[in-house]
Amino acid sequence: MNSTTHKLNLRIPLQTLDTLSFAEATEKGIAQWLGNLPKANIGETARQLYKGLIELNQLIVAPEKRLALLELIRPEVRYVCVALSKYYLGQSIVLEDKPRKVANLSQSLQNHLANGYKIVVAQEQSIRPKEHPAVMALAIERAIRSLCGPLLRAYQLYCPVADGVWLEMHQLYQLAYKRRLHKQPIVDPENAAGHALSIRHCYIMALLMGAARPNQMRQSAMGKLFATLEDWSQRAHLVDPDDPNALFIINPDMDCAPRYRSLIRDEDISASVGLATHDLVEDIKNLMLNGAEAGSSLKVPDGFGVELLQHVSQSWGDLAERTFNRVPGNGAIRLCIGMSATHYRISGMSFSKFIAADDAELNPFSDAARRARKEGWDSAFDTDKSIDWAPSNMEMIDYTTATAPDTPANRQNEDEQYPVHTLNIVNHSPGGFCLTWPRDVPKQLQAGELLGVQEVNGEDWSLAVVRWIRQVRGGGTQMGIELIAPHCTPCAIKLIRKSEQPSQYLRALTVPAVAAIERPPTIITPRLPFQVGSKVVIYQGHKETRAQLVDRITATGSFSQFEHRFLDPITGADRPAGARLGTSGGGEDDFDSLWKTL
Repeated sequence: MNSTTHKLNLRIPLQTLDTLSFAEATEKGIAQWLGNLPKANIGETARQLYKGLIELNQLIVAPEKRLALLELIRPEVRYVCVALSKYYLGQSIVLEDKPRKVANLSQSLQNHLANGYKIVVAQEQSIRPKEHPAVMALAIERAIRSLCGPLLRAYQLYCPVADGVWLEMHQLYQLAYKRRLHKQPIVDPENAAGHALSIRHCYIMALLMGAARPNQMRQSAMGKLFATLEDWSQRAHLVDPDDPNALFIINPDMDCAPRYRSLIRDEDISASVGLATHDLVEDIKNLMLNGAEAGSSLKVPDGFGVELLQHVSQSWGDLAERTFNRVPGNGAIRLCIGMSATHYRISGMSFSKFIAADDAELNPFSDAARRARKEGWDSAFDTDKSIDWAPSNMEMIDYTTATAPDTPANRQNEDEQYPVHTLNIVNHSPGGFCLTWPRDVPKQLQAGELLGVQEVNGEDWSLAVVRWIRQVRGGGTQMGIELIAPHCTPCAIKLIRKSEQPSQYLRALTVPAVAAIERPPTIITPRLPFQVGSKVVIYQGHKETRAQLVDRITATGSFSQFEHRFLDPITGADRPAGARLGTSGGGEDDFDSLWKTL
């Protein structure tokens, strides 16, 4: 067998140590050392593992023995990395000093673990012939899986992938392919799916993750997707680069993720690998169309929303042509983040003030008033209004909740609760903007978040959504936003439930019809609890109107946008959204159906 070290160009440390300082260099010695780690103290456990891995990678030892020692340490590294993730996931995109160091520590732990397995691969000539296939297959699979940790974490933190990670994964797979080890099933206790995976499938997992446009995804969605790829990777295929189904191209000599074949110009791809995702995308589309009960072969875990399915089917599908070109921009734009802040800025008042007019005393025909008249205790003896239960000398206490006065101090507090950020424009197109954050990024900013957008000297607010986020080396944090509505109207929405407790009003926004694309009026709601088919009450302009959500236009991890139709308040008859309420159309002033109930 030829040496592979030069061909692979692996980054590994030199082996100069004859013994370990922290344990005996045997399986028994390492197991005893691991058993004495203070696992209740994650910081100390991480420190000892970090130093131990560095030392082990410098130890002169046979590759078979090194592999056995690494297999003992690997579960402990995973345990520590999972425990440390709470310090940097779910935080602000631009991490503070401590979370940033914790994230770097996690990266280093898995990089050092990968180095250990790469040393085994690089010492291929020293492996006993009888054990060569099993040792090499296991070492390559473990090296690729170890490199997937830093890869996924970089995506979750919207940071560039470290130099060399993609290149090493490409070349490790190429070695397995040349040694005909790429299809060999390998048992891995860390597999969430619980079954053996081949090196090819582990490699495809990384390729699919890199091709999924992770900078357009939320942190939590990335972790769910990567775990699911253990199963989904079997529906994607590595093919020849000239195969018509090769949507993506992987150049094993380039340090980058898969690239769309249609974007490659003037490059020899004869030595590259193609990635075909057609079967996987078709399975996902069928799953969205027919549901899990239709016998789909794809496994979808709980919490895997339809918006994530839509995103990956688009990312792994044919590349859509950009409608408009980006134009370098200057100037700035103002924005607020999230439904709460956007509703506040557009309505000009807090949500409690916005829905204050729904009080039953002001509207005796509202749902709240009807519920108050039909409480389950109506027939109790002490509800008889003919009995005077209050002694004449009893002091009456007013329990009515007072709305906070609209004073300058209260207004200032509300403004601080829903801040407006001014960002510089990097470039723009008719459909959106690329913006840069000058300093700390708010914690709530994530891909898929709803934004209110306003010109610096303007008054009107538009709606937008965060499409992608990235941290640029030496350039701070950038994000791309897509405009989804030039203007909208604030409202409130709640579910109509048959037997459960009455639901509370939640913030929502109505978007007028767009005649150019024949889109009817829509309503933007929080992600939960609203679904297609839900019957709701929409409160707007001091009026309550019943409606049904009939079609979901857009869904992200933050909000949903629905088409809807209005329902007659009494009969439940359909009325198209946007139709004006008339004196005989079932509106608030239609009393014909009221007489028989009085």
